[in-house]
Amino acid sequence: MQTILNFLIKHNHWFLFTLLEGISFVLIVSFNNYQSAVMFTSANNVAGNIYSAITDVDSYFSLKSENEILTEHNRTLLEELEQTRNELNTLKDNNLLAVHEFTRNKADGFYYKSARIVNNSLNKTDNYITIDKGINDGVHEEMGVFSEKGVVGIIYQSSANYSIVLPLLNGKSKVNCRVKGSNSFCALQWDGNDTRYSYLVDLPRYAAFEMGDTVVTSGFSSIFPADIPVGRIQNLEESEDGLFYRAKVELFVDFSAVSNVFIVGSNGKNEQDELEKSLEEK
Repeated sequence: MQTILNFLIKHNHWFLFTLLEGISFVLIVSFNNYQSAVMFTSANNVAGNIYSAITDVDSYFSLKSENEILTEHNRTLLEELEQTRNELNTLKDNNLLAVHEFTRNKADGFYYKSARIVNNSLNKTDNYITIDKGINDGVHEEMGVFSEKGVVGIIYQSSANYSIVLPLLNGKSKVNCRVKGSNSFCALQWDGNDTRYSYLVDLPRYAAFEMGDTVVTSGFSSIFPADIPVGRIQNLEESEDGLFYRAKVELFVDFSAVSNVFIVGSNGKNEQDELEKSLEEK
């Protein structure tokens, strides 16, 4: 205690000076408008900076909580987005199916079902597609399969709840086609190379068509109705025997992206097949 008193006595002139300076400062600020305004503004700036720093610190420590809230909010949005996407896909399927059913005359004997692709191969010579509809859904072999863009393939085999589709990208696949706007009929067959293209084989040399013409189903079978789009002619080649043309066709269906398809069946298929088979037996 004595040490503190000795320190205060020794430096009393400095304390007196500081006290007088403080009193002078208060008197100047109190009785002079300009100095008072400057002091008030400076004090506000200092207080504002302090409050801002405190707010920044609080915000930093509250980031974890806010991030958790944002993460949960994003998860909810993703769920809602997925639900909306599924609803839109369902509406698209139903609307497209309704359009096909409406535009086809019931007298043609065709009926339609929708399905989803659950497995798909692209890198083989003989590719296959699996869909989520089978015998229990009225799906059986030799029914046509197409998407909103065009022909996909033909049902090859069915189980109770699934079916295997022989797509256009299979060396064993052959679909009866014609060049739209003409009566030239031929078969579409894949060469096992580029998944974007297939070929019209045995195209008559007298056929009237041009590059860019659309290829559609011929309707000369009980599998597909007429005029379902297939692709567009890109190039023309001579057949090996020189009697026909071989046309390169750019397919409308992107097999790497297709996910929803329609299955088409014919009520008169069995009768037609039996009648044509009886001719072969004679």
